[in-house]
Parts: sequence; C-alpha cells; structure tokens
Amino acid sequence: MSRAPPTAWYQRRALAYQQSLSWNVCLSTPPAGNNTQTLARNVFWYGLELFFGIVGAFVVSVIVARAVGPVRLGPFNYIMWLTNITAAVGSFGLPITTRKYMAEHLNRGETGVAHAIYRFSLRIQTCVSATIFLLSIGLIYTVGDPGYRLISVLLALNMAPRMIGFIPSQANNAAEMMRWNTAPALIGGVLNIVLTLFSIWVGWDLVGVACSVTAGAVVETVLKLRTVERWLGPSPVDPISPPLKRRLFSYSGQGVVLMLLNIVVWDRSDLFILRYIDSDVRQIAFFTLAFNLTDRMLKLPEAFGQALSVTMMAQYGRGRDALPRLTELGAKYAFLLGTPLLIGVGCLSLPVVSTLYGPLYRPLVPILTAAAFLAIPRGLMAPATALLQATEKQGFLIWTGCVCGALDIGLDFLLIPKHGAFGAILANGIAQTAAVLALWARIHRLYPMGGLFRSLARIAVSGAAMAGVVVWLARTIPGIAGIAASVAAGGVVWFVLLRLTGALDRTDRERFRSAVKSCPRPLRPVADRVIALIA
Repeated sequence: MSRAPPTAWYQRRALAYQQSLSWNVCLSTPPAGNNTQTLARNVFWYGLELFFGIVGAFVVSVIVARAVGPVRLGPFNYIMWLTNITAAVGSFGLPITTRKYMAEHLNRGETGVAHAIYRFSLRIQTCVSATIFLLSIGLIYTVGDPGYRLISVLLALNMAPRMIGFIPSQANNAAEMMRWNTAPALIGGVLNIVLTLFSIWVGWDLVGVACSVTAGAVVETVLKLRTVERWLGPSPVDPISPPLKRRLFSYSGQGVVLMLLNIVVWDRSDLFILRYIDSDVRQIAFFTLAFNLTDRMLKLPEAFGQALSVTMMAQYGRGRDALPRLTELGAKYAFLLGTPLLIGVGCLSLPVVSTLYGPLYRPLVPILTAAAFLAIPRGLMAPATALLQATEKQGFLIWTGCVCGALDIGLDFLLIPKHGAFGAILANGIAQTAAVLALWARIHRLYPMGGLFRSLARIAVSGAAMAGVVVWLARTIPGIAGIAASVAAGGVVWFVLLRLTGALDRTDRERFRSAVKSCPRPLRPVADRVIALIA
C-alpha cells in the first residue's frame, strides 16, 4: 500500500487535466481508458474480497447448519438479520453520503473539504452507534427471547464496530481505491471463519459463533480506520460551508428512507411476516438459506456494481456527460456476470441441497430454485441506483421503493399462509422484479438505451440454452459427479453462445483488453484468451 498522501495524487490528476486543455480536450473528461482501468482495478480488488467472503461464509453456513439443525438455526439467523438491518438503518445514510461528497470534492482538488467531511461523518457515526447499541441491549432484556439472550447481546455488540467501519470503507471508495478495504476485510473474515470453526469443534455452539462474528468486525474496523488515517495523513481540514452541510443532511436523510425501503424490497424483511404467520420455525431457516445462497451468487455483479457506483460518483465531480454511457455498460456487464451463476444455482438446487445439507433440508429445493431465478433481474439494480444517486435524483428511488414495498408486503400476507417460505420468496422476487422494471423504464425515458435491451436479450438467450444443458446433465448423472459435469458443460455452452449470439462486440473486446491492463500480470494471458473466446 502506497504511503503517499492523497493530496499529491489528486494534484497530479488535476495537473494532467489542466494540461489536456492544450490538446483541446474538455477538462471534465478523463483521459481515455481512465474509467475503464479504474473500474477494472476496483472490480478485481472488491471481487477478491467478496470471493473469499462468499467461500468462507458458504463453508461456515453448511457446517453450522448441519451442526445445529433447522429448528435452532432459524431463530439464530433471525437475530443475525435483525442486527444487520439495525446497523444499516442506524447509519442514517452517512456512509453513502460520505462516499458521494468526498468523491466529488476530491475530484475537484478540494482535499481539505473532503477531509472535513470524513471527520464530521465519523464523529456522528460513532455517537449514533453507541446509542443504538445501548438501546438494543435494553430491548434484548425487555422483549427479547430469554433463551437467546446471551447470543443476542454478542451479536448486538458487533453492530457498533460495523457501523463505525462503514465510514472509512466509503472514504477509501471515494478515493477510487477499493483495494485499501480488501486486506482489512480479508483479515477480519479469516478470523471470523477460524473462530467459528473452532467454536463448533470445541462445543461452544452458537454462542461461540456469535463471538466470532463480533471479533471479526472489531478487527476489520480497526484496520480500516488505520488505513484512512494513513492516506489522509497531515492534509488540512477545511471548514464545511453551511450550504454543503445542508446538502449533506438532505442527502443523508434521503439515504435513510432508501435504506428502509431497500430492507423492505431487497432484503429479508419478509422474515417478519413469515415468523409471525407461520409457526414452523424451519421455514425461517429455509428462507434465509435460499436468500443467502442466491445473494452470494450476486456478489460478483455486486462487486462490479459497487465499483461502478464509486467511479460514477467520482465522475460526477469530473464531468457528468459520461454517466449515462457508464450506466448502460454497467447494466450489460452486471447482467452478464450474474445470469449464468443464478441459472446454475436454480438448475442444480436438488443435487446441491441433497449433497451439502442432507435430507432434513429437502424442502429447501423448490425455495432455492424460485429464489435463484427470481433474483436474475437484481443484477440490473445497482447501475440504475448508482446513476440516480450520483445525479442526486433519489426521489424516484424512494417512490419506487414505497410502491414495491407495499406490493411485497401484500403478497407476503397473500402467499405465506399457504406456502410458507416459498410464498415469501415469491413475494420478494416479484416485488424486486417490479422495482427493476420501473427504474429502467424511468432511466430509458431520460436516456434512451435501446441497444442495451438488445444486448440483454442476447445474454438471456445464451442463459436459457445453458439452463437446458445443465438440467439434462444433472438428471442424467447423480451426485457430485453430476454437479461437476453440469457446471463444466454449462460453462462451455455459455461462452460459445455468447460468441454466436453476438452479445459482446468489438468495442466490448477492446474495453476488456484495456481493463486487463489493470489486473495482476500473471492473470493477463488467461484473461486475454477468455476475451478472444467470447467477444
């Protein structure tokens, strides 16, 4: 990690842009390939972080699920979810506000203002996190389940470091250097996994698992705070003007509303209704497992979407004309990354559940299948959200969230009494799809993108053909051998059809080759061969 303070880095960038004026290049337009290579670098590092997180979380989830069974796993996952959403909502939109305005001012060369925004957000977040932790402890001892009281306290304890850690994470993202978050996240994740496995081995059960989660969160946050302090260094802290402070609070307030709506539409809010309508606690475990598995398959397009959002907020400070094109390409590549993974999970749900989780989880199969296929449109959500947030047009996001949230809740009450977790998954998936369609209809009216929809249709055709091959092989060859054969054959069919349908063209190929230059050197030959195959 470089020790150079960011002030010099941003001064060099500003100087390069000033020099480009003599070449009749617009000051607000970055040099060719800048966004592509920055985006590729951030996707790699954030993707690396997510990959290890997905693998570790998947292994741990299987071991814990088999060790405690669906009856005890359901309440534990419910408490874990409650602490997660409390930490997210309790941040009051400060993390996304920090990233938005730090990126804007860093790319204008106003490092002192960016530094002040970071300090201001961190102070507020620290006070809020302490207050929410104390309130949570009070609720645990007054209305919480006595049988899970110690576990609830331990899980609530991890909310404070996680909430504080959101701020340095987004500060690093504002600098378009997501790799500075990777090492702390990996260290915290590895610690969590090791302690969890040790806890199960020595018989500490779910109490040990809760302690492991908290320990990992503390270590990760401390390392991220040190990272930001290191690159901010002695840079000045300029005062925040009253108009900017009003913008910060306004944007943060909208972020809170969006967070609440995202929990209803995009997260596991259906658990509330499922828990109180269906008396079978196993349904909570089935719902959370299906949701978590499909959510992890979306981590790769999420990595791209997160990196895209970082670039778009920085681009807003450099110049806004490139934002629609970035959004169009982001949607295309996010759909390209997520579609084969989700189709594969949906088609292989029976052998995967039978092999990994055992006969007690057999009812999970149709739930996982529905969850995977209904999650495919979610890959298109991040680019649309990034565009509207970068341009400070969050009003439509809020309106869409309200309507689709009401749709989700209504479908929950309609479907859960008869279908349990399967009904909850259907309600969630239908509401998410409606939200995606509404957002893209709005964006298409603002910035027509007919070419994007043609590309998405070609990718969908490739995915449908891949699904047929995967299902046929999974039914023909049983067990792990069938899973392996299906994955291998499905991958071949997927890449061949991308080429035959022309889903990716020559401009995509050149863009990919430019992006490869930002990848580690040992990976470049492999990446070049894959690019030549599919584009």
